[in-house]
Amino acid sequence: MSNGSATALADVYAHSLLDLAEQEQVVDLVEADLETLSSLLKQEPTFQAFLASPYFTEQTKRDLVSRVFSGRLHRLTLHFLAVALDHSRGMILPEMIDRYTQLYRARAGRQTVTAVVARALPDNQRAKLTQDLTEALHGEVDLEVRVDPSLLGGIILRYGDKMLDNSIRGRLARAVSRITHPERRQLYS
Repeated sequence: MSNGSATALADVYAHSLLDLAEQEQVVDLVEADLETLSSLLKQEPTFQAFLASPYFTEQTKRDLVSRVFSGRLHRLTLHFLAVALDHSRGMILPEMIDRYTQLYRARAGRQTVTAVVARALPDNQRAKLTQDLTEALHGEVDLEVRVDPSLLGGIILRYGDKMLDNSIRGRLARAVSRITHPERRQLYS
């Protein structure tokens, strides 16, 4: 499955789950359940591998999920997991959870912004960036900072389906493009 189709599927499942959670008025409960599940998948990669494996039947996966989570997760969350497993979507479960979390935060007026930088940001710079992004996006921002030592400097911001590349590499690529394709100069001005 290509990355694009996995993302599209995760989006469909996440939207469907959010719609159902809103109808049943359990959006916060489902979010808490998915946070618990996400933590477990990160702590136990073998559990994620089991859910994604084509060597185990969907029934075997559902039975294990039911035994492990029955009484611990809301009925809707358990049903969602069963449907995802019935359709062999265990491999994209983390993406579904991440997408639901993004939708949940957006519903609450929060947006996740990922900042990719060359070196870790000191606390004061992180706070300033969060404040600037909150003002620019007119809403609360959850800032996720990732360090990529391959960047020479600058920053790459990702939020929603948008990306702003203000890294030195990005600026150099745009400068080279301006020189090699002067007819496109208008596009970059």
